[in-house]
Amino acid sequence: MKYFDAHSHLLPAKIYKDASFYNESWGDAAGHIKAMDEAGVSRAVISYPTTDYHVKKGMSEIAAAMNYNRAIKVMTAISGGRLAYLAAVPLTEPGEMTVEMMRAALEGAVGLTMPTNSGGAYPDEDRFLPFFCEVERMGLPVFFHPTTVSPFGHDTLRHPLITPVFQYAFDTTLCLARIVGSGILNKLPRLKLIFASFGGAMPFFAGRFDRTYRMLVSRGIISYLDEDPGTTLKRVYADTSGTDSPALLNLALEVFGEDRLLWGSDYPANSNIVSSIEAVKSLGISDRAKEKVLFGNMEKLFS
Repeated sequence: MKYFDAHSHLLPAKIYKDASFYNESWGDAAGHIKAMDEAGVSRAVISYPTTDYHVKKGMSEIAAAMNYNRAIKVMTAISGGRLAYLAAVPLTEPGEMTVEMMRAALEGAVGLTMPTNSGGAYPDEDRFLPFFCEVERMGLPVFFHPTTVSPFGHDTLRHPLITPVFQYAFDTTLCLARIVGSGILNKLPRLKLIFASFGGAMPFFAGRFDRTYRMLVSRGIISYLDEDPGTTLKRVYADTSGTDSPALLNLALEVFGEDRLLWGSDYPANSNIVSSIEAVKSLGISDRAKEKVLFGNMEKLFS
């Protein structure tokens, strides 16, 4: 069986050396390929994990993204096609976002990687709609990775364990919830959005999302959306981010469906690639469904 990794990272040396947390393992392209070989992974898509590089260097987020995009193109070029890259585009000014997206796509980026928020700006804001119209027109998938700079609750707590485990996840949850509540996926039905780590805590709250929506609509507190939130959730993609929990995978399959769940290793943050593959293979679902999660859905997205 083939494996196509939806969630893995590489960082240029000039970024990981000047950013908090990251070390040389994040910039080891040869080591990345070796880890793929050992786990039997044929292809991977590289995304930007978000860093505070731009803060440390006193530069704009879009300028830092341009530096990353140019460098990651070179880093992935040595892989013989096994590593494809997503161009980093932060949520800044829509015009400059569009220019960088088009430039990077012309140079070989297969999609975009974006933070769940940039300085408190979220992708559902009306000012970003023209940008996402252009993204849809170009057919580029967009991967939302939790921001490491300004995650949910960062103004009251920054903790070396709690922040990456919970605040990152809740920022992803909030980003996805806002996308669902905005109706953008009904306005742009061909928009391909991928959310890291099961969309945060969304699998645990999807049922409550539907029930509360229906209750509030029935009382006239909010207006109708075009469909229930749970239906919209089946329009987005979510990756597994290295989990080895069959229970969590089954819950995600219930919420997103077998056509929208993508196996991802979260390498090098998670170095045990094999266990996350084996968790998918252990599920009591059809072989065809396993193939979709492990490679088929990614091949369709990035063909």
